[in-house]
Amino acid sequence: MPLKDMGSRYRTAGLWQSVAETLQREIIFGRLQPRERLVEDEIIERTGASRHAVRRAFDEMAQNGLIVRLPHKGVRVRSYTAKEVEDLYELRETLEAKAALRIVLPAPAQLVEELAAIEQEHEAASRAGDVVRLFEANNRFHETLYGACGNSTLAEAIRLYSTQTHAIRTRRMSDDSWRKEAVRQHWRIIEALGKRDNSALAALCLTHIRAPKEFYLSLYRKGVESI
Repeated sequence: MPLKDMGSRYRTAGLWQSVAETLQREIIFGRLQPRERLVEDEIIERTGASRHAVRRAFDEMAQNGLIVRLPHKGVRVRSYTAKEVEDLYELRETLEAKAALRIVLPAPAQLVEELAAIEQEHEAASRAGDVVRLFEANNRFHETLYGACGNSTLAEAIRLYSTQTHAIRTRRMSDDSWRKEAVRQHWRIIEALGKRDNSALAALCLTHIRAPKEFYLSLYRKGVESI
């Protein structure tokens, strides 16, 4: 392959990733709503990406469970029934509890220090009400935590199913009291890493992920959300 063609290929690869990240953020933070149609031509016009790059971005987002392709209806932002939310979180709880039980306790000082540094960023973002920084720091916290479980396949499965709940988890990020509680829960998890009780660590992790689910389902039952 000529060098200029290889360069073009890699620029395209970088562009589709940028498109995917942009659309993912718009879904997560509510700019794109559940069931909303994603029109290729509109995305091409506002991003400057090629049709190939947009379709490659769609492939990635479909794999991550953020969008669906419907026959004769095109690509739409994924919506969830209450049952689907319950099922998804049941799977998350199973995976994350298993990972927490596998982490060697007391955890190495390096892991504890790394998580504490991330949590300081998370807490600062919480105080500032910066939901984008908060979201990113929260993801790093959990990926680092579960990355210590000693099973990379399990950690990747957790990341995948967590991605599918991003739009669910972010619904309460504008709530100051909820942000403060999430920070407290993270510090409790860090504290538990210094002890020898994996069951207690797993319980803290499960408590942490259940609150956003219950909030989202309460909105669903009230008819506020179209999920």
